[in-house]
Amino acid sequence: MRYYASPFFFNKIIMRRTILAVSTLSLFALSGCAVSHLPTEQGATLKALAQAHHVCAVAVAVIRNRQLAAVDTAAGCQPEPALRPDSVFQAASLGKPVFAYAVLQLAAQGRLALDVPLVTYLPQGYRHQYSPVQAEPSELVTDPRLQAVTARMVLNHTSGLPNWASGPLRFDAEPGIKWGYSGEGYVLLQRAVEALTGLPLDQFMAVQVFEPLAMHHSSYAWHEGMAPLPGTKANGSLRPTRNVTTPVAAFSLYTTAEDYGKFFARLLADDSVLRQLTASPVTVEPGLGLSWGLGLGMEQDRQDTYVWQWGNNLGYRAFVIGSVSTGDGLVMLTNSENGLALAEPLTRQVLPGEHKVFQFSYLGGGMLNRLCNTLHVCL
Repeated sequence: MRYYASPFFFNKIIMRRTILAVSTLSLFALSGCAVSHLPTEQGATLKALAQAHHVCAVAVAVIRNRQLAAVDTAAGCQPEPALRPDSVFQAASLGKPVFAYAVLQLAAQGRLALDVPLVTYLPQGYRHQYSPVQAEPSELVTDPRLQAVTARMVLNHTSGLPNWASGPLRFDAEPGIKWGYSGEGYVLLQRAVEALTGLPLDQFMAVQVFEPLAMHHSSYAWHEGMAPLPGTKANGSLRPTRNVTTPVAAFSLYTTAEDYGKFFARLLADDSVLRQLTASPVTVEPGLGLSWGLGLGMEQDRQDTYVWQWGNNLGYRAFVIGSVSTGDGLVMLTNSENGLALAEPLTRQVLPGEHKVFQFSYLGGGMLNRLCNTLHVCL
């Protein structure tokens, strides 16, 4: 079953394009001046939430009318970590929408076709790595179903591929049939983009997104000179983690709240990308009004459409959500496995009202957190 975003959200195209042009100039201006903090009351709420949920470090960016309006941080444990607006976090799966945005740009330029099998761009075939951050062991995938997987299927999570496979790769479903969250699909798309452009992921993203948007503290791989905040467990103790030195589009993004806010403001101002992203979503949870577009989850009600994504790495949790109609949004990065507990109350400050996305099982704790924290199977 498929349903479509209402054209109500796209009835001011000329205005939106004007906003996009102004927003682009604003983003370059932001690179040379300080961004405002949250108002005092909201800053106090951020601090109180961090303390109540034992979140050692949280950074937020607020988008208003498709422009980055405020960035702030708070610490909720002792001793308090040194926090700045440019503090670097692992953003986990929040890297997926940034990569998806770059892929949609390639499609708009006519360089990549969304409905052509990705193996078309991989004449040597696709090698599945048992660990996405290690070259070996790996195997050439010979399952004929791989021939049907397209970029569109990867972006809306209907590729049929599993989230991850630490052994031989086996499809969970036939491609194009149903929604199933897949990090492996993003690795396949990454390999196709790298082959097509001749650039490794981090260089491609620097050229396509990071440099144009002045995202000076963002990278899909850790490098010397980068000092990300250490991840923490639910009780506030340090979570031993490794810095990711191999770029993986699905989960290895290092960034700041300000940098990600620049990206998300640009996305919300880009009418052509929003139209493509939301045009034909696949159903995820019909009872909650949840679906998936080309690179982001979607929550739809009678008044609005919201685009969103969560992030879940060992020691880190993250969330982003924005309104298609108003251009308001929230970016939240934390270095805590309790971090998602802050997402709903912070979202309501920026986007008032009930949001069914927070009833989605993938955003809950319980078994999913235990899988991530013990078996390192993170979403």
